[in-house]
Amino acid sequence: MTTYINNYAQPSPTPRDIHLTTPPEEYDLNYVFDVKELKSDKVELRPIIPSIHAQLILDAYSRSPEVLRWLGFAPFRDLGDVLVWIENTCRRAADTLMLAIFTQPPNSTSPVDPKDYVFAGIIGMIASNYQAMICEPGYIMILPEFHRTHVQTHATGLVMHRILDHPSQGGLGLRRCQWITTTLNIASQNAAKRLGYTYEGVLRCMRVLPPGKEGAREGRQDVRQSDGQVRDDWYASVTWYEWEERVREHVDRLMNRQ
Repeated sequence: MTTYINNYAQPSPTPRDIHLTTPPEEYDLNYVFDVKELKSDKVELRPIIPSIHAQLILDAYSRSPEVLRWLGFAPFRDLGDVLVWIENTCRRAADTLMLAIFTQPPNSTSPVDPKDYVFAGIIGMIASNYQAMICEPGYIMILPEFHRTHVQTHATGLVMHRILDHPSQGGLGLRRCQWITTTLNIASQNAAKRLGYTYEGVLRCMRVLPPGKEGAREGRQDVRQSDGQVRDDWYASVTWYEWEERVREHVDRLMNRQ
């Protein structure tokens, strides 16, 4: 009889004050691709740094927890929750870069200097695969006061440009930009279609949600995590040749219109 060695152990819990006092210049983003700020004439996307952004994130999403409805994690209760989320979800996985969205204050009637921009939400570059040349805008959390404004179009457009533009244009030159959401989030699906993504289909039972989160069906009973509902994932994408043929121009028109 063959004996197999398996010494896997669950990682130790992440300290709840992790990187709170790490200076920005010493904080390692740990991302598989080169990192830079992304800017349009109305929006700046800045890499999330705990010492700069953790309190902003807590304050914003404590006021508006409904923004997190369709995301696969529990609402933030305190600063420790935010710091652990940034470490475990945003930094530890090298396929993920989270970006804080900054823009002019709501109802501004004149141009605003970017140094006076305010926090408007979060967008991520996630599921980044260096070998397969794939990336995805994800964890899009726009604060309610910026809904139905330019913010989501500009933030998502900037990420799409970064993913799909040729390196000679300042992009990463990847081959596939995908969009994944729950089958229940119709607003997200419509946003993808508006931006030129092609619907591809549904993958069932892709995620186990935290207790209290709404999924497509109840979890499997009498097994681990039975109290977490199941999420079915809705897939769409833009390929590099679609981007060059028509979608890039379409996204630029949307950004210039708002």
